[in-house]
Amino acid sequence: MQELVSEHFARFFDNVSESIYSLSTMMQRISENLYLVADDIHLGRYSTNFSLPASKYNPEGVVNSVVPYTSEKGFEHEVFEKSFVTAEGGVVTIRLNPVKDYSWTDQDKISLNHLCLLTYMLCSRTRLMGLMYKVERSDTLTGVLNSTGFQEMASSLIQDALIGQYSAVFTNIKNLKLINQQVGSQNGDTVIKNYCQLSSQFLKECGIFSRLGGDNYLALVKTDQLQKYLDFLSHIDMTLNVRSKEFPLHVEVKAGVCNLSPHTTLAEIMTNPALALNAAKKSAFDDTVTFSPEMFEKTMHDKSIASQFNDSLEKQEFLVFYQPKVDLNTSKLCGCEALARWQRDKIIPPAEFIPILENEGSIRSLDFYILEAVCRDIRNWLDRGIEPVLTSVNFSKIHLSNLHLEDEILSLTKKYKIPEHTLEIELTELSDYQYYDRLIKFVTRMHENGIHISIDDFGTGYSSIKLIKNLQADVIKLDKSLIDNIKITATHNPDKIVSNAIIKMANELNIDVIAEGVETNYQADFLKQSGCAMAQGYLYDHPMTHDEFETLLTGSRMYDRTTQ
Repeated sequence: MQELVSEHFARFFDNVSESIYSLSTMMQRISENLYLVADDIHLGRYSTNFSLPASKYNPEGVVNSVVPYTSEKGFEHEVFEKSFVTAEGGVVTIRLNPVKDYSWTDQDKISLNHLCLLTYMLCSRTRLMGLMYKVERSDTLTGVLNSTGFQEMASSLIQDALIGQYSAVFTNIKNLKLINQQVGSQNGDTVIKNYCQLSSQFLKECGIFSRLGGDNYLALVKTDQLQKYLDFLSHIDMTLNVRSKEFPLHVEVKAGVCNLSPHTTLAEIMTNPALALNAAKKSAFDDTVTFSPEMFEKTMHDKSIASQFNDSLEKQEFLVFYQPKVDLNTSKLCGCEALARWQRDKIIPPAEFIPILENEGSIRSLDFYILEAVCRDIRNWLDRGIEPVLTSVNFSKIHLSNLHLEDEILSLTKKYKIPEHTLEIELTELSDYQYYDRLIKFVTRMHENGIHISIDDFGTGYSSIKLIKNLQADVIKLDKSLIDNIKITATHNPDKIVSNAIIKMANELNIDVIAEGVETNYQADFLKQSGCAMAQGYLYDHPMTHDEFETLLTGSRMYDRTTQ
């Protein structure tokens, strides 16, 4: 017989050695080409048995038998068998039978051995390439699709004009950081793994599930199964092992949903449900929000604002307006709050740009810009013999992650030689602030240098009592939402009760209270009678330009509410 180095073998090898990622595809290719060498080695039957264990990237393992070739002439029962142990402990067994009425010689068996080894190597190479393909497209922690894999699958649906049958669902696990703190990061990873596995299993027949990284999960769900999937997301329960004890956990998620059309692009699939999820995360009531075009328009507007910020800051297009603060007992000007206004073609109100700058971090630069402008104004007034009032400058809580914050503030006060007790740093109410010790150190350092601390929007969070008890702030500001509902017509007024209680508690702790948004004499009288020290609002004055406020400083500084 011929050796297995013939022209037939060369053709066989060429036909099966191309890059193939699927084991079943490789066996099909071998099946289609075994005829080329079958006569040379008197092959009657070729069968392969795979017994491969489950893994992260192949959760079900492989257990099957394949018969790629059977001769039309039949085969003998004599068996040439070769088994190979894979790296992960699996076994691949190849069984060969000679053609009918033939018995293999020892020389034949050398060629048979070569054929078995070659085909095993081809299968191993195919499995390795398939694994690399999956690794590139799978999340390393959970084994589900990653961003690359998801985008490939979604692109295929778009190309096949099937994408209109689906909805996209972007999810985050609620309170994952807290879960990690409660059960440990290792169990936190288990929560993510279980969530991904359960979701992937649920969508096996009706969708695609992926983990894009961190706590971000994106799924495509057949629209007729969308409600079932959302119901499933609200009923995910698992049990963890925490310090050798069972820890039951009900997993809740926030979800952004986007209904897709036949014309939906991949970019829209990746973006729109994420915008809806952001809306859900900001909502205190809705865990699931459906995308609307207005969300995209707002995002584009926000990006436009953010992209213009640095250029506008450099061009000094931000102005400082001063809103007076009035002593309720004397009706005399006792302070002011410095407010940012953005002047482009028109004055842009802070409500339009402050939240955007907060979200993307540029508020840090704006706060220091305003602080320096205030220091410059105070210095100018002093040099001209105009006595300034205590001026409050807003600082976002995100500054507190900066360990050099105190030094940077003090460097400005020293640069302009600002006297003690003329400057106040106003911090947004910190009910969700996690670095409480850092806040205490900041307040202490400011007090050591004669700078007052005020807490803005007081009464809107859940940790207000802790703050007022331990923080030693100089002033707390009653949130405008409380003041708005203090009206003559209100018979039973919870906001009056809450406001009165906060004022009384603050006074007993030797902390001043200022009310913002005071617009009526009735509100001012109520606050005065309750012991509130100061007020600001349209009853007294709107925010004023630098020159307007300077005129107030050089005047009597008195307010007559009867003329307001």
